[in-house]
Amino acid sequence: MMRVSQCGYPFPETLFEIYRARGIDELYPPQEQAVRAGLLEGRNILAAVPTASGKTLIAELAMVRSVLEGGKALYIVPLRALATEKYNEFSHLAPLGLKVGISTGDFDVRDESLGECDIVVATCEKVDSLIRNGTSWIGGITCLVVDEIHHIDSSTRGPTLEMTVAKLRALLDMQIVALSATVENTDEIAAWLDAACVVSDWRPVPLKEGVFFDWTVEFSDGTLKELEMGAEPVSSLVAHTVR
Repeated sequence: MMRVSQCGYPFPETLFEIYRARGIDELYPPQEQAVRAGLLEGRNILAAVPTASGKTLIAELAMVRSVLEGGKALYIVPLRALATEKYNEFSHLAPLGLKVGISTGDFDVRDESLGECDIVVATCEKVDSLIRNGTSWIGGITCLVVDEIHHIDSSTRGPTLEMTVAKLRALLDMQIVALSATVENTDEIAAWLDAACVVSDWRPVPLKEGVFFDWTVEFSDGTLKELEMGAEPVSSLVAHTVR
């Protein structure tokens, strides 16, 4: 596997120290695929990989590179709760001197103060509002990350997401990194974004499907796992899985 420090871009040692402190030393296969596809050279990337396979780090490396080169990153999410989660997650980049901001509130507010931030996390609806209200810092975006890109197929959020991305592409010369664990029409979306497609079914923990009956799990590959009998089947299964 490729080490983070061997990704081919001159990141400061502080970044590698941040990752090592979090137990991240080597890139997962999908992350390495993204790097080899041009992620750190400014190439647009569509990463369609399973949950927990490292999509956020792919976006993070692209955003940090962009900021280090004098730019600004915008991370779009579909939900406010996810925006808060990502804001908290990216705050670990503070030792690099990066300032992270979040915008999910009043659609009539331009949030000009976020112009001081290097990375801004926002919901799609809020970004649409910022564009329509002429928020000045939007013009400084050099890296756009679209998390959960499969929402473009949603009857409720899809049109806003598509228009927002289309507007930003028309306005700006920027790198786009699109992420999803469930998108199916990868070729179509990658073509629309003019992006290299990184598709993988690799998982850090294997996912197995099975049926639990009479204190035995029968997996789809034919293997069996017997559990100790307990007071209640579901609780016993959960306890065994956690152990």
